[in-house]
Amino acid sequence: MSNTTARKIEVGNRSFNPAEWTPFAWEEPRLGKQVKGEVAVIRSLCTSGTLQAGLWRTGRGIAGCNPDGSCHVDYSAPLGDETVVILEGSTTVTVKATGKQYRLEAGSIMSHPKGLEITWDIDAPFLKKFWVMWDSPTPATKSDDVFVGSISDNPAEWAAYEWVEPAHGPQVCGELFMLRATGSTGTLMCGLWRTGVGIAGCNADGSSTIPYTAPLGDETMFLLEGQAHLVNEETGEEYDFKAGDVIALPSGLPVKWTSKGPFVKKFWIITNANLPR
Repeated sequence: MSNTTARKIEVGNRSFNPAEWTPFAWEEPRLGKQVKGEVAVIRSLCTSGTLQAGLWRTGRGIAGCNPDGSCHVDYSAPLGDETVVILEGSTTVTVKATGKQYRLEAGSIMSHPKGLEITWDIDAPFLKKFWVMWDSPTPATKSDDVFVGSISDNPAEWAAYEWVEPAHGPQVCGELFMLRATGSTGTLMCGLWRTGVGIAGCNADGSSTIPYTAPLGDETMFLLEGQAHLVNEETGEEYDFKAGDVIALPSGLPVKWTSKGPFVKKFWIITNANLPR
């Protein structure tokens, strides 16, 4: 994939509903071809590795589901690390090797290492998730468990978000909570970020404006609360975002991001074929 092709902002929404969803078919190493649920792709471009993002759903009349909409899925994420936010419905996830179970409901976050065998036992009548699938040719860190959190996670201490913009130098804006800091391949980091009144780099009303080029890697965001404005500095295109929107930024594209007061919160995932610097 050329960098020219990838230098495009892709956007979507948790309510994205194309005329035709695609049955999700994949090859499970121990079980062969599987078809479970259906997908709608929002992100298809990246500057490195293999990266896609979109929505997946199960329910009555959907491929691989029971008549009541429940669904059992054996899954080892063979296509790459998969990170999800549950949007609707509920499921029990079991790690096959250990028997460890996690109960996921709307608002739950789970990051699934590539190759780790788990099962999903999805409750009727329906489940919908936002997903990001990531893979790189560069081996990184193996894991024998999934990473689980929530969009409502609120640790005692958030960390100020500090980074270096190539054309603007050191920056500080907002604060981070990191759920996962390493991928099975390349660089994968994900967690929560927020701006607001009294937070580093923000104005008195909680708003903030920053130059940003996603220098650490391609960034895929799911806006959880508040409103934001984005300007593509290369083309002049402008975007207004609200809670529920998905924003896909290619690494290296200069944008201006404005978080509107009094508060903005997002789920983010950064991916790069190279290992962390």
